[in-house]
Amino acid sequence: MGLLDKLFNKGISTDGILTDDEKELRDYENNVYTSESGVTDSTYAEFVIDDAIYISKKGLVTVGTVTGGVFKVGDSIQICRGETVIADTAIIGIEQYKTVCNKVAEGAEAGLLLAIDDVNMRKLIKRNDIIKKV
Repeated sequence: MGLLDKLFNKGISTDGILTDDEKELRDYENNVYTSESGVTDSTYAEFVIDDAIYISKKGLVTVGTVTGGVFKVGDSIQICRGETVIADTAIIGIEQYKTVCNKVAEGAEAGLLLAIDDVNMRKLIKRNDIIKKV
């Protein structure tokens, strides 16, 4: 009996002791793995800004990468440069590769539409500023 046959056809051993492979298979079958597995919604989240664009009749969009955690539409955020807080606002929309999303997780590149309707804020935001979930 090969290892694959043993793993897939045997089932759980009767002595109650699982091999590492059996534990891994059990965990894989019992859990749905996503890009945000293990990340709680209320934990710390961070987004590095590459660019900020003001779109008339929509508002300020920041484009960049989520470097930690999960951002959702409606999250309260702060835009920071070092220890200085540039603005307190909220996320009112998320877009990823021309697809509207409700949330983005670590590693995703996205555009965050912010609840800022001030064209001058675009000039205050610089590349590598950080968006943090409050």
